[in-house]
Amino acid sequence: MNHNPGRRRLVAALAAAPALVGAPALVRAQSRMLTIFLTVPPGTSSDTLARMLGDRLHSRLNRTVIVESKSGAGGLVAIQALKNQEADGSYLMMAPNSAVSLLPLFSSKPTFDLDKDLQPVVECASAPTAFTVNPASGVATMAEYVESVRKSPKQGSIGVPSPVSMGALVIYQLGKQLNLPLQAVPYRGGAPLLADLLGNQVPCSGSILPDYLEMHRAGKLRVLAHCSDKRSPLAPDIPTLAEAGYPGYVAVTSFGLYAKAGIPANVAADYAAIVNEALASAPVVESLHRMGLVPVGGTPEQFKAKVLADRARWAPVIKESGIRMDS
Repeated sequence: MNHNPGRRRLVAALAAAPALVGAPALVRAQSRMLTIFLTVPPGTSSDTLARMLGDRLHSRLNRTVIVESKSGAGGLVAIQALKNQEADGSYLMMAPNSAVSLLPLFSSKPTFDLDKDLQPVVECASAPTAFTVNPASGVATMAEYVESVRKSPKQGSIGVPSPVSMGALVIYQLGKQLNLPLQAVPYRGGAPLLADLLGNQVPCSGSILPDYLEMHRAGKLRVLAHCSDKRSPLAPDIPTLAEAGYPGYVAVTSFGLYAKAGIPANVAADYAAIVNEALASAPVVESLHRMGLVPVGGTPEQFKAKVLADRARWAPVIKESGIRMDS
């Protein structure tokens, strides 16, 4: 018996896939190439994910697919680029939920409206926020890290890939609960943060697990805990934050494809069906697992509900934290 709810969700979505994939008339009729914008620089896990799924879209639609980085401003550059295109399905965006669900909440004057400007197409993969240190720090557990901050407040500087990340919000909440001087230190992406962590230039990082999993496995970094509701089968040696003694923190980043609002419903459904088919294939699942990502899948309607639920959950935390992009 399959007790994995994510797997059941993917299987349910695939049940409708033959009808959708079998008649993508409007998509096939389009002569323009399909462009997938990225909110991050090339070489990241979401870049790899976008190219992997882009290859499947290319083979199923017999259509040129390119992946183009539009990084900057926490995702605003890519979102603006998507907004400037036609809503015919020729442009998509691979983005984390922090860039779509949460970004407007960090600004007093948002430059886009999720409900009016974007259409969630399909949730592709997910990964929890993780706290990671350099082994040279001498810290082996989350409790030891907390104790090191109590002894030396400067150890409370935790690098995050963006000021509008889920990591920054968890750091704020954890610092408040434990009365610790935890401070999110924003970087311009995951790559420079990783470099500083490897060089032991930053005491700790709060970013998604895939950014550090291979280094953890190789012993070059040490993931102390991650913010999921249960241990990951991809990293069974790493405890959840709750298991480490700090319950109540679940912060999972989901990566998904978005289109400009107004995309024909059948085009969005076709894309979702093809992605679901890819996420059920053994080679794609294996590749995602190596990166530390868990395949998700589903319909545009399911993804939109998830995006709105994320926004509702984190809105009060963002307001209370006072973290702003335009302050």
